[in-house]
Amino acid sequence: MKHKSILRMLTACVLSCTLCCTGMTVPAVSAEETELPACFDWREEAPEIITPVKAQIGNTCWAYSTIACAEANLIKKGLADSSLDLSESHLIWFTECQGSPTDPDDPRYGGGHNEGIEGYRDTGSVKAAVNALAAWQGVIPESDAASHADMQPLEESLRYQSIAHLQNSEIYPPDEPQTVKEKLMENGPMILMYYNSHDDPISAQHGYYNADYAERKEQDTLNGMLHDVVIVGWDDSFAKENFTDQPPADGAWMIRDSQSARIKNENEYFFMSYFEPSIQMFYRLDFEPVTNYGNVHHYNGSDLTTLFASNEKNGMYMANVFQAEKEETITAVGFFTNLPSESCQISVYALDADFTDPQDGTLIEQFDWCAEYGGFHTVSLPQHFAAGAGQRYSVVIRLPIGKQYYVYKDSACRKKGVSFYAVYGETKMREWKDCFDKGYGDVCIHVYTEYEGEPEDYIPGDLNRDGLVNAADLSLLKQVLSGSTRDDLCLPAADWNGDGERNAADARQLLRYLTARPEA
Repeated sequence: MKHKSILRMLTACVLSCTLCCTGMTVPAVSAEETELPACFDWREEAPEIITPVKAQIGNTCWAYSTIACAEANLIKKGLADSSLDLSESHLIWFTECQGSPTDPDDPRYGGGHNEGIEGYRDTGSVKAAVNALAAWQGVIPESDAASHADMQPLEESLRYQSIAHLQNSEIYPPDEPQTVKEKLMENGPMILMYYNSHDDPISAQHGYYNADYAERKEQDTLNGMLHDVVIVGWDDSFAKENFTDQPPADGAWMIRDSQSARIKNENEYFFMSYFEPSIQMFYRLDFEPVTNYGNVHHYNGSDLTTLFASNEKNGMYMANVFQAEKEETITAVGFFTNLPSESCQISVYALDADFTDPQDGTLIEQFDWCAEYGGFHTVSLPQHFAAGAGQRYSVVIRLPIGKQYYVYKDSACRKKGVSFYAVYGETKMREWKDCFDKGYGDVCIHVYTEYEGEPEDYIPGDLNRDGLVNAADLSLLKQVLSGSTRDDLCLPAADWNGDGERNAADARQLLRYLTARPEA
């Protein structure tokens, strides 16, 4: 699949007068350098990254929690200011309502969820949202699409509009609270999935603990459903007596919820016990500017499932074949994992004209890579591959023997000869199978091409290329002057005064411009 990166305007407005005048930036908190505090709250540490709570419609908590985390991530990284308001309806429409592209020429045509207007209320999942966003379907400003409340179909032309790209996500298990705290401090708010019981109202002290979850689940008497919320912090001293039923000890996550009933009852923020037995997992999302890569190629829709898994005796290969429509340089690959990997092997092949399998050609590069946690991962290639127009090439990923490492796939297969899998053992590999011939969906492997350079025209001071010059750019300029090696910024724009250098004078004059102070 391919689509061109679209430079979009992020939402307008300079940060608050205080932020502009002081040049404050979001604190760079590192859990590796700082002992974890007993209490941490992003609403106090950096309130500008916490956007207003919105009330979800229907069972769309997955979309509202995803968008809230996207907003916080972009603001924290200096890619937007605190006025950022992203569209939930865009994510829902192109994930659940019309998950399949309607353009027959789109490689993803024919698969995905297509629930129509009803999809605006239906239950989705963060996993589906991550898959859609990793396909560069959004995110976009709220003002660029009809609101969720309008329940209107969206134009197909909006599908690949984006002001930022999701490039990585990680999934953390419920039994690693220390890891969750570290990642929360380092990266900002994240998503928590749990079973929301309708029989366990939040206590007067805003505490939630479903002590009978395991027993009710075994007896099939649960009353509720899985629910996605946002973690903004934690408090180790939140007393166990603050819950309706007492958990084993003190301590709770600080939770932000989008349920309208909780917002109405002033429980949009509440405390969930560390010992809540229904917690399923934690998600972290990481976005990058739309200039991070040139194109993305893949074959996957929003309906992500699993094909096969490695086990104690056998491992799995998965591969996709792509054809370059023009000269382009392949710089990175992306794929899903379900578990931390001991080591997976990534290979790139330039295929022969008459290839019969994804290894039938010249090996361009091969290297081992480990995923610290499950999720979606973008992996840079140590050696970039320049593909000529019409060149067919493949990305082959070998999952190790041992644990159940899944091969992720779409629900439909678009074309013969583009998606493959194979099983291997300790001594030999079985032959490659074409997913099309077996009736399976295409496996989930993305490739990313090199961004073709700075735009010819740029706005002085607009380091993040959003079409605006504001406090977010001032924060980025300070990072550049401090020695940041980020390669996603428009560095020529850092020369605010046009003297051919990037230095403190540029920062001072940009600050004066933002605060409307006359030159001294």
